[in-house]
Amino acid sequence: MAQGPLDEKSPLIGRFDQSFLIHMIRDFFVLLVLVTVLEFALKAGMVYYGFRVQGPDVVQEAAGTIADDVRSIMRNEGGPVAARTLYPILERNWGDLGYRIAITPSPVTVTSIEAGFGFTPEGIRQGDWPTRQHNIAKQPITAEPFCLACHTEANVGDVLGAVVVRRDLATDFAEWVTDMRLTATLSVGKIVLHSVLLFLILRARLEPLLGLRAVVSNLARAYGGLTHRAEIRTADEFGVLARDLNLFLDRVCKLMEELDAVLARVVAVNADIVSIQSELRDRIDCLTSRIRRLERSAMLSAKAEPRLSQAWFDAARSAVRTLEEKSGARELEGLVGDLHAVVSNAEAQIATTERVFADLGELGDESDKLKRAMSEMIRLEERMRGIVETGSVLVQRINPTKDGG
Repeated sequence: MAQGPLDEKSPLIGRFDQSFLIHMIRDFFVLLVLVTVLEFALKAGMVYYGFRVQGPDVVQEAAGTIADDVRSIMRNEGGPVAARTLYPILERNWGDLGYRIAITPSPVTVTSIEAGFGFTPEGIRQGDWPTRQHNIAKQPITAEPFCLACHTEANVGDVLGAVVVRRDLATDFAEWVTDMRLTATLSVGKIVLHSVLLFLILRARLEPLLGLRAVVSNLARAYGGLTHRAEIRTADEFGVLARDLNLFLDRVCKLMEELDAVLARVVAVNADIVSIQSELRDRIDCLTSRIRRLERSAMLSAKAEPRLSQAWFDAARSAVRTLEEKSGARELEGLVGDLHAVVSNAEAQIATTERVFADLGELGDESDKLKRAMSEMIRLEERMRGIVETGSVLVQRINPTKDGG
């Protein structure tokens, strides 16, 4: 019976009553029972068909046979006197065969027997036959030359009596039931025997499938490896399935080997990255330290030199202005001009030095940012190392024959 897919967590999976073998035997048993019931129904239909189609001819033939028996009795067994003894036997024999019979003498027969033998012939009385579905036939018995010795009142060709034969449908079904009892007993034994034989055949033929089930169960087990292989025992569909499963496992193992090689290369690259990072980190730390020291030294030197201070420039400018005011000599004009040039040049150099100091400060800030980026890169490398280790452990679990890199 077709049914929808089951959930992976369904409690029905793996139960004994859900076994393929149990389902197969149960379905086969039910099928045999249905076939047996259908066979009985067909036989019952054939009984009814025979009653409807062949029944009238059969009853008519039986009536003709009984009429011939009556003639034989009259001819060979002593005539009407012997008939009084043989008619009950005839009725019992045909009754055992399922027929109801009646032999009715005609008026000329009654008159002749009463006159010649001194008793009234009764034949076989019809009695009260039940009202059922039936087939009935009537066969008249006509006088022949040898009959005139006893039937003195009759002529050749006259009707001496009639044979009435009836067969009921219930009688045919009763015989069918009697036959079906033995057939049903044999059918039950046949069904049980066939079920046992099917169980033995299925157990032998499903042995490769059970081996495949064991392999798949080992593969599905938690932390199980892919080293299990199915044994190819037959050349049928089960053998093809085992071969395809082995090919699939070989392909998966090949992919695991390639993944292991990739992880090994990643590990090697990661080691190189770690080495380069370590050297680069040391150089960045050294460069940052030197830049900071240079910046601090330059600033301290600028602050420690009084001649480069703003007060010194203010004093120099004041002295130049005083010389300009107090002395008008021509020779001092050149000196004053030189002092102006020196002061202007010193101011320009100081401005340039301040810009250099500012650039040094910015360079130090950028080196700090580079150092922080380097730290982030180190943390990223550690995360990648964890991923590589996890992948290596996975490969080792799936394919234990490899070292996992």
